[in-house]
Amino acid sequence: MLPSNYEPIAGNHPELRTALGRISDWVRQHRERDLLDPRVLAKDLRDLDAQQLAGALVVLGTSELFRRVFMVTTPSGVLAEGKYENPREIPERVPDRFEQYFDTAESDVVPVLTAR
Repeated sequence: MLPSNYEPIAGNHPELRTALGRISDWVRQHRERDLLDPRVLAKDLRDLDAQQLAGALVVLGTSELFRRVFMVTTPSGVLAEGKYENPREIPERVPDRFEQYFDTAESDVVPVLTAR
């Protein structure tokens, strides 16, 4: 479960209070999620300014609540299993959700936030 109380962070970053509040609301509405994927947030919070969203994610990623990890997209565009501390740790081949291996060189690497 992801943390959803960002009030202390918003107190230090009042310019991001709205974006942090929207992300907090999103987390409470999606309790089944175990990571913050910027692609999903950008889609679901479409009316939120992209710079505000990006700034809030940077601040959350450097907070004590979250850590940034990297994941690979499968050929179908979903995130493959496996979280990597550094993009250089990503293997050349990883399995998709159907256990079919694919080359990661052709895939996107997505930075995501996960709870500490």
